[in-house]
Amino acid sequence: MGLIKILDESLSNMIAAGEVVENPSSLIKELLENSLDANSKYIRIDVKKGGKDVKFIDDGKGMSREDLLLCIERHATSKISSKNDLFNLSTYGFRGEALSSISAVSKLTISTKRKEDNIGHSINVSAGKITNLKEIQKSQGTEIDIKDLFFNTPARLKFLRKDSTENVKIKEIVLHEALANPEVSIVLSIDGKENLRTSGKGIENTLIELFGISILKNLKKVEFGYVGNISITRSTKDYIFTFVNNRPVKAKIIEEALVDGYYTHLMKGKYPFAIVNLKVDPKSIDVNVHPSKKIIKFSDEKKIYDEVFSITDSALNFNKDFTNPTFEIKKEDIKFEDFNIEDIKKLKNQKKDFEIFDFNDIKRVVEIKAEIQTSLESNNNSSLPQNIISTDIFQNNNLEVSRTSKKKLIEEMKNEVDITFEKKSINKDFPKNMKIIGQFSNSFILVEEDNELIVYDQHIVHERILYEKLKNEYQQHKIASQTLLVPIKVSLTLKQIELLKDKIHFFEDFGFEIDQFNDLDFLIRSVPVLETKDSFENIFFEILIGLNKVNSKNEVIENMIISTACRGAIKANEKLNIPEMEKLISQLHKIGRFTCPHGRPITFKISLLDMQKGFKRK
Repeated sequence: MGLIKILDESLSNMIAAGEVVENPSSLIKELLENSLDANSKYIRIDVKKGGKDVKFIDDGKGMSREDLLLCIERHATSKISSKNDLFNLSTYGFRGEALSSISAVSKLTISTKRKEDNIGHSINVSAGKITNLKEIQKSQGTEIDIKDLFFNTPARLKFLRKDSTENVKIKEIVLHEALANPEVSIVLSIDGKENLRTSGKGIENTLIELFGISILKNLKKVEFGYVGNISITRSTKDYIFTFVNNRPVKAKIIEEALVDGYYTHLMKGKYPFAIVNLKVDPKSIDVNVHPSKKIIKFSDEKKIYDEVFSITDSALNFNKDFTNPTFEIKKEDIKFEDFNIEDIKKLKNQKKDFEIFDFNDIKRVVEIKAEIQTSLESNNNSSLPQNIISTDIFQNNNLEVSRTSKKKLIEEMKNEVDITFEKKSINKDFPKNMKIIGQFSNSFILVEEDNELIVYDQHIVHERILYEKLKNEYQQHKIASQTLLVPIKVSLTLKQIELLKDKIHFFEDFGFEIDQFNDLDFLIRSVPVLETKDSFENIFFEILIGLNKVNSKNEVIENMIISTACRGAIKANEKLNIPEMEKLISQLHKIGRFTCPHGRPITFKISLLDMQKGFKRK
């Protein structure tokens, strides 16, 4: 007699159950997908004992008596009928294993009724065996009652985690399905307490119901879903929700593209809040990789990566409000019933104009400066403008202006006029709806814009400008080099020497020319052309230290660019005049990127309303 034999049906069902129903949360997922495929608009889930007891109620299309009997058989499904259907799926389920697997490891009752039927039907199944079938009075839809999950598989029951942990996993599954189906009302109750409820009134209402109004206010709608700004970043990837054709999936390529799109917008160890729901041709994906249907494969991963990356990158750049945290004086509690979606949209889009300087005023200042210059150079006080003659400098009508004092006087008069002139920008690139107020603590630039006070960190602003400039020049092989009249001598440790020799070609590509002088000393003969107030010795060591922390070529190059930009940027506690501040802000807005290369925010804002609240005016 041979050793190979066909397994008993009940045993094969239990093996399948181990694949499909790994834990209570996977059971919830399978039943939710069945209800959604049945076109349900309302689904209620009651969970007890960590998911070992579950009641499911939906208002879907229901089943006939014949379908009810078949639904608990293996590979019995209404979703597909041929192999071609397997590669063109428009439903969640298709394998026909969920109810069969669940019934094999629990005590199951299914009650159902179709709209066209006068009577409903109920079936009882225990460990895969039908124990009762009867007619019942019921409204349209299906109700599934599961008791004692894994009661006949003690090994699997033993490996379940504690109830609180299983409840968290169940809530996570329901949350994902609710996000994927915002037109369906879903209610989750755990141990008699409601944990989650969505109204089925669209994605924006669903986001508020699941995460709160503050999350919605910090999300930006994009082609594939939503991306969050830097004020709602998280320390894990748990808030990156990925869907393909409304199916919650795990797809590493999507996560990588999204995170790469946030590059230089996120601090190290932080991840975005984002919802990615790609719409693709069902024929271009394979969801039949695993019985759980969580893992998905794409026929063209590069296309998927490029699409997600480009949309994310475009959404984050040239939008200072999206990467700009808001300073709030006071956070008020807002209840769900107190708001309206349309009101929120109006508030987000509301803008108020403020008075800007008239160009004729600026022109007059320039003319006055020209008159002063001409008058003083000709040593003719009488031709000076009358509003200038009245100043203390011209009180003496017989003033004799020597060559030295004339030059000094011109500078003094320029400064006098510049007090007015600096308030009225003639920088063509400076945004017209913005006004430089001044500098705070010689570190922060204060700007008024649309009734908001925007605070810019001058070091980070300049760092971002230099970073973009250097990155662009490096990519185009246009980093210019300048030879030093006197080489810079640097002393290195043996470890630093080894690292420098290994990475010397990167330094050369970056505009450095470095020769060894003796065993421990090196000479820097040429450096990149860079506007910097820091020494190139410091920049060299900053780069060298950073190179010790990276491995790949791209990381080396990126680290060199970031280190150079950081060292070369204007520092805190450095006084700037108005034109210098205007130049920085103008260049930043041209670049359109409002985080530093390390991901820190460049600005934050205080609205007029926040200011009024602070002074108890509102």
